[in-house]
This record gives sequence, structure tokens and C-alpha cells, in this order.
Amino acid sequence: MTRKEYMKYVEGIYRASRGLIQLTPEDKLDFKPKDGLMTIAQVLKHLSACLGESLTMAIDQSWPKMPEGEMLPTADKLPKSESAAEALKEIDRDWELLKKQSERIDDREFNEKSFQVPWMPFPMTYEEFMMQALEHMSNHRMQLFIWLKLAGLDLHTGHLYGMP
Repeated sequence: MTRKEYMKYVEGIYRASRGLIQLTPEDKLDFKPKDGLMTIAQVLKHLSACLGESLTMAIDQSWPKMPEGEMLPTADKLPKSESAAEALKEIDRDWELLKKQSERIDDREFNEKSFQVPWMPFPMTYEEFMMQALEHMSNHRMQLFIWLKLAGLDLHTGHLYGMP
């Protein structure tokens, strides 16, 4: 897969995620289905930094510091977006960062250069890592979709895929 092919594919996920953020009412930001889970505001924050920031970490080998034996902080400690408008700016900034960072490597590096990701048991190529970043974004897009439905929004499957 070339970087251009990856970008073409990932753009649909980005646009569908952006569309769900646009549908997020400000009065639902604190909603969560139950204690111990992220709020909608936290899902927005997480969703809006999946791609560009991931590629930057991989290229620069600038992984987040994680306490021994802990993957992520508990949901109550995760950052949140202050508004849907803020999340839209952040996801757009992350998209632009992805485009910029993808120019720092060529297609051969994208497919062949491997590196160790701290939370993975084996080395990965940029392509493999960025496919996981895409999956991560898609999973949180689904999470936002479900949280919005549970919060009372009248959504259909088309909204999930960016076709309202």
C-alpha cells in the first residue's frame, strides 16, 4: 500500500468521524453509559488525535510515558474536549498533521521500515502501525456513535459512515 492509497482510505474514516462530532450536542458532553467509561467529551478528545499524532510518535519515536504495567489512565483521568467545536478544530488539525507527517517518509519506508512500539510485543512497519491507528479511530467513531444513540440522539447507520 502506498501512502497515497492509505490517505485515500483513511480520509473516509476521518470525514465520517468529523460528521459525528458535528452532530454532538453541547448538552450531552458529560454523558457516559455508566461509571468507569469515558464521557462523550473524552471520546471526542480521544477521537480527534488518532492519526497525525500517531504518525508523529512513530517517526520521531516519541512515545507517551506510561507507568509500569499500565496502558492508559483510567477513564476518569482522561482529558476531554470542552466543546464539539473544539473537537472539530482538533480533528482537522490532526488530519493536516497526518498529511504533513506522511511526507516525511517515502513509500518504501512506509511499507518496510520497522520499529518497536512500546505496547506491542513485536516490531511493526509504519503501514502496520498506521492501519492500527486507523482501526483505533474507527473504533472510537463507533463508540461515539453508540454513546450518542444512548444519549437519545436519533441516528442511523448512515451517520456512522458519513452519509446523513
